[in-house]
Amino acid sequence: MTLPQFLIIGAAKSGTTTLANYLRKHPECFIPEEKEPNFFGLDEKYKQGMDYYASLFEPAADHQVCGEASTDYAKHPRYPLVAERIGEHLPDVKLIYVMRHPVDRAYSYYVHRHRSGITETFEEYIERTSEAVDGSHYIMQLERYMNYVPKDNFLFLLSDDLNEAPYKTLKKICQFIGINDEFDFANEGKIVSNQGRKVFEDTLRGRITAPLRKVPLLATIAAAVPQSWRDGIYKLLQKSFYGKQVRETYTAPPMQPKTRQKLLEYFSEPNQALAKFIDRDLSRWSS
Repeated sequence: MTLPQFLIIGAAKSGTTTLANYLRKHPECFIPEEKEPNFFGLDEKYKQGMDYYASLFEPAADHQVCGEASTDYAKHPRYPLVAERIGEHLPDVKLIYVMRHPVDRAYSYYVHRHRSGITETFEEYIERTSEAVDGSHYIMQLERYMNYVPKDNFLFLLSDDLNEAPYKTLKKICQFIGINDEFDFANEGKIVSNQGRKVFEDTLRGRITAPLRKVPLLATIAAAVPQSWRDGIYKLLQKSFYGKQVRETYTAPPMQPKTRQKLLEYFSEPNQALAKFIDRDLSRWSS
C-alpha cells in the first residue's frame, strides 16, 4: 500500500496551490492531480477506507516521494477529527504548514468562498461563521496536532518565505521531505505564490464573455481571429455598462478599517504564542 510521506496541510489562501504545483514538477516527487483530496477531513471520503486513499498514489514511481495538499487539514473545528486520523494512519508523515498574515488570509478566504458571486460583506460573513477566522488561528490548529503528531514532523513556513525567497524555500522543503534539493526550479518558470488576482481576472473574463460564447456563429468567429483581437473586444466589453455590472457582482467590498483593527487585536495573543512556538519573528503581522 503506497501512502504519502508528506502532507501540505494549509493554510488555505497562503500559497499552497503554487507550492504543490512546483513540487509536482520535481522528478522525485509525486502529488496526485487532485490537489485537495481532503481524505482525512471529509467523512464521506474517509469512510471509503485506506485502500481508496492509497489508490491516489498508485501511479507514483518507486523512486518518488508521495505527498498531497489539502487545506481542510488545518480547519479545526470544522473538521475536528483530522489530526487524530492522520496520527493514527500516518504516524511518521511529514507536515508542511504555510501561514500568511492572519487578517489578510481571513479576508482572502472570504473572497475565495464567494467567487461565484458576492452575496454578503466580509463583516456579515465572519458574523455568520467563524471558519475564516478559525483558519487564521494557527496556534489553535497546531495545538490540535500536537496531541497526535510530533512537533519534529512539522516544517513551518510563512507565505512571505515563498514571496521573498522562493527557491531557497523550495530547497528547504526538498531537504525536509527527502528529495534532491539541487533540482533547478528556476527552469520551470517564475514562482508566483499568490495567483488569486489572475484567477479572479480569468473568472471575470469568462463571466463577461459567456453570453457571446453561447452564440454559435460568434464563437466560431472568435476562435478564428487572433488573440489580440479577442483581447481588444474584451477590453471594450469591460468598459461597457454590462461589463461594469458583472465586475461589481464579483468584486468583494473591502474590509472595514474597524474590522481589521478588531481582528488584529484578536490575533495579537495567539500570534505571540505562535511566534514562540515556531521561533519566528511575526511582528509584521501586528499591522
